[in-house]
Amino acid sequence: MPAAPNTISISIAPAYNKSIEYRDAHSYHIPTLYNTGSIGAYNFVRKPAFDFGWDWGPAFAASGIHGSIELIAFSSPTLTGAYLAQEATDNGFKLKITSQFLVPTAGGEGTLTVAIPEIKAVNIQDIEFGCGPENDGDIFEVSSEIFVAKDQIQLWWPAGGNYGPHKLYNVTFDFAPTGAECSPDTPTSDSTGASKDGKGLAPDSNPAAGNSAAAAASPASADSSGVDVDLDLSNGLNLGVNLGDLVDFNLNLPIIGSILGGLVPATPSNPGNLGIPKPNNPAITSTSQCSSLQKRIGFRTVELVQEPLPQAIKSLFGNNTGFNFSQDTVDIDGILSAEGWQWAMDDKGDWTMFPGLDPNVKGAVPESYYFRINGIPIYLKGANVIPMTVIPSNTTTEVINTMLTAALEANQNLLRVWGGGLYHPQAFYDFCDEHGILIWQDAMFGGSHYPRDPEMLQNIWEEITQQAERLSWHPSVALWCGNNELELSYEWPNNTMVRSNRNMFVTDYMKNIQTVRKAIKKVNPSSIFVSSSPTKGALVDTPEDYQIRWGWISDTRYGSVHHYEYLADCEDFRSYPAAKFVTEFGWQSYPLPETYAAAMIPETDWGVGNPMNEFRNRRTDVTPQFLYQYGLHFKLPKEWNPEDPKERMSRFKDYLWIGHMQHMRCYETALNYWRRLRSNPQ
Repeated sequence: MPAAPNTISISIAPAYNKSIEYRDAHSYHIPTLYNTGSIGAYNFVRKPAFDFGWDWGPAFAASGIHGSIELIAFSSPTLTGAYLAQEATDNGFKLKITSQFLVPTAGGEGTLTVAIPEIKAVNIQDIEFGCGPENDGDIFEVSSEIFVAKDQIQLWWPAGGNYGPHKLYNVTFDFAPTGAECSPDTPTSDSTGASKDGKGLAPDSNPAAGNSAAAAASPASADSSGVDVDLDLSNGLNLGVNLGDLVDFNLNLPIIGSILGGLVPATPSNPGNLGIPKPNNPAITSTSQCSSLQKRIGFRTVELVQEPLPQAIKSLFGNNTGFNFSQDTVDIDGILSAEGWQWAMDDKGDWTMFPGLDPNVKGAVPESYYFRINGIPIYLKGANVIPMTVIPSNTTTEVINTMLTAALEANQNLLRVWGGGLYHPQAFYDFCDEHGILIWQDAMFGGSHYPRDPEMLQNIWEEITQQAERLSWHPSVALWCGNNELELSYEWPNNTMVRSNRNMFVTDYMKNIQTVRKAIKKVNPSSIFVSSSPTKGALVDTPEDYQIRWGWISDTRYGSVHHYEYLADCEDFRSYPAAKFVTEFGWQSYPLPETYAAAMIPETDWGVGNPMNEFRNRRTDVTPQFLYQYGLHFKLPKEWNPEDPKERMSRFKDYLWIGHMQHMRCYETALNYWRRLRSNPQ
């Protein structure tokens, strides 16, 4: 390769322009959810939906690279990543660990050692990679199987309830090409943030059976929509980045070490890690070194229990006939009836069905909806997590840890990663692993229906595969969800296009949702998958087929619920659904006066209904709703905007304070009500 500079050029098209172009070129109209200030058609490009505007944030639709870029040079097979499939058995856990390699055109061979040093579990395989031009840029996979007995380990438990520790174990990967002498100082790629204490240990237990493995090639990840990558190695290395019509810049990188097998631009197997510093994984890896990396694992089981209610009662309470209110079952029935719980068991433990439901019709009987972790029913309390900053590169580890620490201090044990946002950085999942916070992980689809043309389906497949592989190591990730509110969107009053063409959009939806599910299950067949938030659940959920239950999405007999009702009295518990699992609800509040002061001029802009204040709010109907709600519970002034500027600013502060108090009281009512239903499988 010439010593003169070489060039890599990356062209990034404006996301807004591309979204409109793809929308207009589509064979039929697919509407896009719009909020005040929204732009473009986010459902036609694989970019965070909130980037185009949401009811809580601005529309920037920026294009660029906010993470790191790696250039990996190699002349022998090189470890680049790994993912995990974990299956619980009666006496332990079966682990299928897939190691990923970049392989030069000439192929290669060597020894792969995968170990869990703390429990002296190890699998050693001699690997032979074939030669051929198809090696360039492809990711090759090698599977290692390890069985871990229950008595060897501590289980990983969620926070709260003194269930147990959040135990994590290091998993080490070492590949030594045949004839190479591996140094103990071999750089380690660490995408989990785990300590390096176990690196290089040679467990003294016998290696698992199997001396060879066939390496199967899988396609390298495709470039994101609107991004073109051109590689020119004739004059050194030059990175030219064109951000649409915004800005051009060049980044010159030196070439390090001798290049024997040629430079190959490798697409990272886990692109969700981009932007996370890897101090022990240099951008240029010397071909003279062996390769190694490290992950972490937690052993736990997760079950989403959706049983017919008669069976759910027996599963939860066995032969017990009540809730320990009293030993008198008649008294128990009286308490439950008086409190409006709408169900009870008699002294024989029999269940009284809802009137009119036919127990002989499959799917007609109400079902439970709760989680068991390591066989124990866990009452889950938490919140939704949207992107923590509007500009993703501003989301530092400090920002992440501060937010998650607040969740712990609020006694939350489950966070839902909202599907209109983005896949969070590695530090987010590491913190949750270490502190026992469970994660409900939405795939990044929200609010609008998406095309099902072959290009989009392939893009979805690659995206979900990459993220499922990246997150497979995190015991905190309890389940995957297909999207945010797509099944709910059929009932939105203004969504007439979707409702009037329901069959067509259901066909699109099921094609997309089955693609998402298959990609997740391919990585880890034991992963729990639900189609949407909210959803009424699945009528068929087998390895071969997946069919969801359609119907009124707010039907509390099944599945999960979202709840927003701004015209109801939020301090009346009867305003809230007696739902089994509420995956999203809320009541809007305002920022602090200090936040407003940084963005507006108090003397001219502060005022209830002031145009600048209304412009800052993404919900155009909110002020009348707020004043109605506040008037139910607070004494309000007859005039919010007197002529005296000082008095008007003072009353605006009062308005914000009342909003904060009302926000707290709404949440207090809802949470207290739902907590009282915690032992109610209805």
